[in-house]
Amino acid sequence: MLNLQQLRNQQPEVIVITNRNVELKTKQVLKAKLHFMKTLLMCSFLILFTKTFGQTALSGEVAYVTKVNMHKNLPNNERAQRMKEWIPEFTEFNNQLLFTATETVYKNVQDEAEEVNLDAESEEHGPARWRARMLSRMAPPNDIIYTDVENGYVTAKKEFMDKIFLIRDTVHMSNWKLTGEQKEVAGMNCMKAEYIPQAGDTSKIIVWFTPEIPVSSGPAGYGGLPGLIVHLDKDDGAVQISLSSIVMRDIEKGEIEEPKKGKEVTQEEFDEIVRLKREQQRQEWESRGGGMHH
Repeated sequence: MLNLQQLRNQQPEVIVITNRNVELKTKQVLKAKLHFMKTLLMCSFLILFTKTFGQTALSGEVAYVTKVNMHKNLPNNERAQRMKEWIPEFTEFNNQLLFTATETVYKNVQDEAEEVNLDAESEEHGPARWRARMLSRMAPPNDIIYTDVENGYVTAKKEFMDKIFLIRDTVHMSNWKLTGEQKEVAGMNCMKAEYIPQAGDTSKIIVWFTPEIPVSSGPAGYGGLPGLIVHLDKDDGAVQISLSSIVMRDIEKGEIEEPKKGKEVTQEEFDEIVRLKREQQRQEWESRGGGMHH
């Protein structure tokens, strides 16, 4: 049992520690309050903009640049190493998104400055011919992705081997997890979201979207967020799609139309059609003695 003198001797120490604890707790509480207020203001801002623009005309044109890492998914073998010697590590192509408050259409844009004569035999056109062939495969000029923002579904028109396919899907708002992170992207205040893949999907997708443009859409058919997606990263840089410019303008009748003609298939069915045809082409190429001569 402590006597009075011992209590007096310990009193200053107890008071100092208590004051420090109060000071630390006060700072923690203030920091938590500031974070809460910041999040609350952003959510209020988001709701206000969504309501405001939802009742007024909202339309425009967005230019995106897609950057693909051609080396990232190559296998770790001798043949892949030889391929890296003549395949550029990155390739880029342009895309366009036309949007209104209720619907959008996304398509690839062919760069006329890069057009080459694919029949030319000169060696200097070799890399250009390779790039043209790769772009025709990765970014077919006639492929489009239509999104009905109001009703929450997507229709993709894809051309393959002179046939037209229609792939329909829904926009799931619950497939995103907001991280709370914020930063400026392309001059706009943006929020970060991570895609929650469905069963069997191993994709890792991170996006930055802006509530300043309250359109629930974005590049390559991705959407379902309370704002326009301005940057998308798939599989740690394997594919990156970034907004390069945006122009608010009226969308004329006929600029945004849902594709109707084509064979309706699921994404899985289309992927299998492409896989089987690529495998057939590979076998035919190898049977003719095709191979790398580098």
